[in-house]
Amino acid sequence: MRKMNSGRWCGAVALTVFAAMLTGCATSSVTPSRALDINMLNGATLPGKMARMVDESTMLDTIGADGMRIVIERGIRKAGTRAAIHIHEHGGTTCALTGEVTVFMEGHAPAKWPAGTCYYMPPHTLMAAANLGTEDVVMIDTFILPPKMPTITVREPGYPAHH
Repeated sequence: MRKMNSGRWCGAVALTVFAAMLTGCATSSVTPSRALDINMLNGATLPGKMARMVDESTMLDTIGADGMRIVIERGIRKAGTRAAIHIHEHGGTTCALTGEVTVFMEGHAPAKWPAGTCYYMPPHTLMAAANLGTEDVVMIDTFILPPKMPTITVREPGYPAHH
């Protein structure tokens, strides 16, 4: 792990690396040009209404000592909704603080992540997260990526724009 200029350990880096070690996720790489206009994962339509998270906020967006961008975002996934099918070009980690998230990832069976757990999102892997429960889910996403790169690339048509 690297230290940030302030001398504090970069928790975002540690969390992402730790989550990757715990999950042992294999990636199902896709090239962005082949991933356009995707509306199914693993041959199936996803449950839940496609919708943006609500009450989204950026908790941190900075450049670390190594020149990489560190982004931490918080949002609420409303009950019965799901993210559009997307990729994270540089991977990332999501932690559920309340409720339960169901993650659909190309090449993997759906996985449930209850409050207090985190999951790793491998780079270039088609995925979507859904709240199939009755309680809203508060989530925190952490990304480490080159400056000016997007944290998410939506591949499913019809995703609502920011309001």
